[in-house]
Amino acid sequence: MKGNSQIKGGPLKGDHSLSSKEIFCRFCHLLYDRHLVTGVGGNMAVRSGENILLTPSGYSLRDVEPDMLVTVDGEGLVIEGANPTKDAGMHLAVLRTKPDLNVVFHVHGTYLVAASVMLEPGPDTLPPITPGFVYYAHPLPMVPFLVPGTQILADTVAEKISKRQCRAVLLQNHGLVTGGKDFEEALNVAEEIDEAARIFVLTRGKAKTIPLEDLNKIG
Repeated sequence: MKGNSQIKGGPLKGDHSLSSKEIFCRFCHLLYDRHLVTGVGGNMAVRSGENILLTPSGYSLRDVEPDMLVTVDGEGLVIEGANPTKDAGMHLAVLRTKPDLNVVFHVHGTYLVAASVMLEPGPDTLPPITPGFVYYAHPLPMVPFLVPGTQILADTVAEKISKRQCRAVLLQNHGLVTGGKDFEEALNVAEEIDEAARIFVLTRGKAKTIPLEDLNKIG
């Protein structure tokens, strides 16, 4: 049911039964309910055995249902369904690069985008504002604006997220990519970054940060 943040990701490496597709769709709806996506923005991917499940192109995550999902093989060739999200290449690149990740979210939350246009690209962008953000995603890298759906965006995001312990990349003027071993972890990463971005924007970048000497104590 929508709005339940305790929904578990379930098995991610078995075959894509209807139940796993339903779980996938529940998290699509959660991202919409949490205002991490709007309109037809945002997309998701999850490993399904040797294949990948993706959101379809041109649909809002609020409306995605199990029979609309697209299954592709490791090379991105469609096995089942219509057209996958145009960011399919980015999802595939991340999953190839980071075998410990099973789920990838790409979200367009308003505050995430607002923070991205206030910050400069680099390996450490959003400051350490909250313990949750520090635990899940600090330091958070950001890449400069790259056209959605392009190979250069896919390659750049995959290179950034390949770094040890990196589970998220901010995209300037565009949004955020997060990954996790399951749906819940990917959502937790997205929500913690979104909260920090909200605080950063609402304080006009002047929020007090967690002292440097305390950063390594969080975890």
